[in-house]
Amino acid sequence: MSTRWIIRPFDRDQVEALSRASGMSPLVAHLLINRGITTSAAARAFLDAKLTGLHDPTLLPGVNEAAQRIVAAITSGRKIVVYGDYDVDGVCGTSLLWNCLKLAGAVNPSYYIPHRVEEGYGVNGDALRKLVTEERASLIITVDCGISAVEQAKLARELGVELIITDHHTIGGTLPDADVLVHPRLPGGSYPFGELCGCGVAFKLAWEICKSFGDGKKASPHLREFLMQSLGFVALATIADVVPIEDENRLLVRHGLEIMRKEASPGLRALMRVSGIDPSRGINPGQVGFKIGPRINAAGRLEHAMRAVELLTTSHADLADEIAEELNQYNLNRQETEKAMVGEAHAIIEEQGGLGERGAIVLMKDGWHAGVIGIVASRIAETYHRPTIILAINEDLAQGSARSVPTFNLYDAIAACSEKLLAFGGHAAAAGLKLHRSDFEEFADRFDHHCREALKPEQRQKTLIVDAEVPIAMITTKAVEDIERMQPFGIGNPQPLLVISKARVNDKPKFVGADGKTVQVKLGQDGQSVKCVAFGQADRWRKVSEGATCSVVAAPQINEYNGYRSVQLMIRDFKVEDEDGGNST
Repeated sequence: MSTRWIIRPFDRDQVEALSRASGMSPLVAHLLINRGITTSAAARAFLDAKLTGLHDPTLLPGVNEAAQRIVAAITSGRKIVVYGDYDVDGVCGTSLLWNCLKLAGAVNPSYYIPHRVEEGYGVNGDALRKLVTEERASLIITVDCGISAVEQAKLARELGVELIITDHHTIGGTLPDADVLVHPRLPGGSYPFGELCGCGVAFKLAWEICKSFGDGKKASPHLREFLMQSLGFVALATIADVVPIEDENRLLVRHGLEIMRKEASPGLRALMRVSGIDPSRGINPGQVGFKIGPRINAAGRLEHAMRAVELLTTSHADLADEIAEELNQYNLNRQETEKAMVGEAHAIIEEQGGLGERGAIVLMKDGWHAGVIGIVASRIAETYHRPTIILAINEDLAQGSARSVPTFNLYDAIAACSEKLLAFGGHAAAAGLKLHRSDFEEFADRFDHHCREALKPEQRQKTLIVDAEVPIAMITTKAVEDIERMQPFGIGNPQPLLVISKARVNDKPKFVGADGKTVQVKLGQDGQSVKCVAFGQADRWRKVSEGATCSVVAAPQINEYNGYRSVQLMIRDFKVEDEDGGNST
């Protein structure tokens, strides 16, 4: 599938004005304006990214009452259980809040994570009964789930257990009648930023709890130290849950990554070790999202996420190393299962005639592992660039995970086709659902039809949004060092992409790496040259000869080797120019 390049429009006078006022290079000023930052004061605040920029937790709807109830439960010695989700966000938020309760003096607090396959997503009625009858829970606090638990909240009242729901997922038509709801987008609320992940919401609640054990405005020293260290959990969850890395999320990730580098918990240190990450050399969102996150998720996908919470809450290095090795093996097993399922999914699509005019891809197969369907949906959506739902079967019940394409609201699309669904929930980019096997065909047809009607032409094609077209000479070491101050990058603050047009391939491309799929090539333009790297593009680059003229979309970065720093371009896409000025790839 070809990729469309869209270069953002810009105002040259505005770029020059911000460059003069801030003392930044025109390129960096251009990139900041693309992100809505137009004054020198806003630019300095963005690049400095101080923790003082975090919003006051008291602004979060429900957090004051929730903290008061939790503090009352702690001081009266009542049994508190944290009920979390089984993904990275839920595991990190559960670990953070449990640690907070323990440090604040709660008597024997515990946590509960439902089994992904046996219990499914969200608050489970049987689990509530068990927590009340067997563990004598007096207060249950959800993390990263519960905003759609209308029936379960009624059950909690019948059981006589106090229920506080903290969540960040899309709010449906009916709110659960819990004792307290804590949610950044709660109707009637005015929280300045609605895109916190579940762990971010739990962090704000923990912050307010800790203040209660200080002077009411600041936490006591040992709880303040806990809050700082817990930023590592928040950063991990924010990256893994793919929420926008903007506003306070960017601050949480930036400072959380630094905490992971300097003073990570034993569990995080063990995870970095088995992931092959040396924190002394720095840690970036890519390493967190593609190495650490999948190992935590693997526990919930193939075994039980309770083990991952145990890893993140232990203070014993030996136990952390033991569990991290287990999670590493789970991840290896998950990769094998995922590879097989992705291959089978491609085969089914081909048997059905390929992509064709599909508006969406909805697949179901006996034998597929319910714990891996989410990541398979991601792979298929990336390949075919269509909203994708992958379902696994357990007798008559089909459990599905859905993934979207950029800018298409998946939750709204599923809601529009939800008549036959037993349950669904999620947000714009990812969702989960359940239905009877017998209703699969009708739902699949209806969802495909809805997406065919709703998808815009530009949403059907892979697109690269490019910040600027620049000559190689403008991509200096100083400019790229300033660009790196814009980190961390992610949705909402994407890594800057630049177009370099009509550059010459100065030497024959080299193919390196264990599989030979990584390309190293040097491009030249007007007497300037730059080293470039392209991952997974070997097949295309083998057709490019030395001396060819090409245009590339690339992300600039600093490469360090033997103490020497130089500019390197990470090529995302390229086109070889024909002699008549067109392109051939």
